[in-house]
Amino acid sequence: MSIKINIGEILTKAWQITWKFKVLWIFGILASCSGGSRGNANFPNGSNNGGGNGGSGSSELPDAFRQFGQMDSEQAVRAFFDQYMGLILGVILLMCVLWLVFYFVGVMGRTGLIKGAGRADDGTASMSFGEIWSDSLPYFWRMFGLNLLVGLPFFLLTILILGGVLLAGYGVYSANGNPSEGAIVAMILGLGGIVIVLMCIIGILGTIINLIVEQVRNAIVLEDLGVMEGFRRGWEVFSKNWLSVVLVGIILWVIGIVVGIVIAIPIIIAVIPLAIGIGVLANDQSWVVIAAITLACCAIALPISLLLTGIQETYFQSVWTLTYRRLTVVAPPTAPSLAENLEPQ
Repeated sequence: MSIKINIGEILTKAWQITWKFKVLWIFGILASCSGGSRGNANFPNGSNNGGGNGGSGSSELPDAFRQFGQMDSEQAVRAFFDQYMGLILGVILLMCVLWLVFYFVGVMGRTGLIKGAGRADDGTASMSFGEIWSDSLPYFWRMFGLNLLVGLPFFLLTILILGGVLLAGYGVYSANGNPSEGAIVAMILGLGGIVIVLMCIIGILGTIINLIVEQVRNAIVLEDLGVMEGFRRGWEVFSKNWLSVVLVGIILWVIGIVVGIVIAIPIIIAVIPLAIGIGVLANDQSWVVIAAITLACCAIALPISLLLTGIQETYFQSVWTLTYRRLTVVAPPTAPSLAENLEPQ
């Protein structure tokens, strides 16, 4: 099987589209909301592990939790949930709402990128956020159904594997009565090895399915198909051109590693002064200053990381959209037309 597309033309034009139509960067940022977050820094919580202040353990507890220090563990847990159950449920509800919001804008962002890249490839001179958003809305439930159809089996399979391993471990532990420490370590290592092998298999399978899903997304949006019709079309495109799709995926994977390092640079720069500030100020309890340093570092790093992530998502999705169009016999424009349409505004 031969490569049926000009990958150099696709990579070059995808960058031209990304740079010209900067409105797509917004959709790139939105698209990243439905994926794993990048560059999140887990800052220290400022707790003082040293004993220089001479206080007892219970006296260092916040006033709101000091009452639980006088109880045994069972009473403390019961009292804590009795007192804070409303707050806990409220936080869980808020997290669920935020997840739904981020998921919605993530799907809309991905759909908008496909729509925008397709329009740019057709030679449009300009596009606005509003028109891309409105054109993407009809595809939301189809993209939602696609994500559910693909993601749910993997979620259930992961749960079954982990549950099966835990049950197997419990069964082996119970069968041996009171196993020695060496036997427990051997059992844990054995079960851990099984989990790692199974997760690697799931990861490889997931990577292949993701390559197919990229074609399905483009089929749904570019050809206005339903979920099942999109699956059939996406599989047809992948099965007939799998070498081209895999090669594009490998190239984007390599580019993603480089870009990921670049995106991490602002976070690293932000964490360095934060770490220095905590190290200098931890002994005199200047938490207000530490909080100010944290907020300042985040305020500087977050917009830069979001911008770089939006550009990356825009470029990657443009590459996949152009790949799909070339594989489905949408010929690239002639050189003069391409230069004219992508001339900076």
